Amino acid sequence: MFSNLSERWRRRLRIAVVVWAVLLVAVAFAGSRATVREQVDAAGARELLDAAVGEAAAVFTGAAVLAVGPLTWEACDVTPVRQGLSLERTLQVSGATVEHVEALAARFALRSLTSDPDGASWSGTTQDFIGVRVNAPAADPPGDRWAEPVAVQAISGCRPLEAPLGSFTPEPPAEATDAWDYGSIDCPGGETLTSWTEQVDAQPMRVHETTGGCT
Repeated sequence: MFSNLSERWRRRLRIAVVVWAVLLVAVAFAGSRATVREQVDAAGARELLDAAVGEAAAVFTGAAVLAVGPLTWEACDVTPVRQGLSLERTLQVSGATVEHVEALAARFALRSLTSDPDGASWSGTTQDFIGVRVNAPAADPPGDRWAEPVAVQAISGCRPLEAPLGSFTPEPPAEATDAWDYGSIDCPGGETLTSWTEQVDAQPMRVHETTGGCT
């Protein structure tokens, strides 16, 4: 197409293409920079995420067995040139009632996603942009209580990584194996829920030890 151009003009054209490509990247970054600057980073998102899990735990405490899973994360890209983390934590509730789940759905303004014999789920987003999802093992539990554990997942979405998360794991129980994970959250009333769990296929977690709770 440009065979009739001189070598001098071809060189100018190549430089122009490179400059244009750099300009496009700069404009894209500048357009997203304001959003990234205003966004809570991964360390701050962890506090918001754990606070949401604590509020969920307070809804269930009193008539159910609670276990909190470890904080997990995945690397992600906030922008093409800025890395981040997506955080997640799961609260497992054994003995949850229909009333509990309805109260939780109302607290976080969750919408129903599915409802069939194999299970039911609800989803929503808090004002702090923390995603909350509830998964129940069946759409209609026998009586007013689910026989299998209900899982409440809180997800931060991709957040810029600007400071360490400060993860802490105490000395495990004497009988613990390498498969045991530690989880801990603070409750709205100042209490703490701590658990030692293990990831299994049959349900979100196998609970080995769980103490505390929210009121």
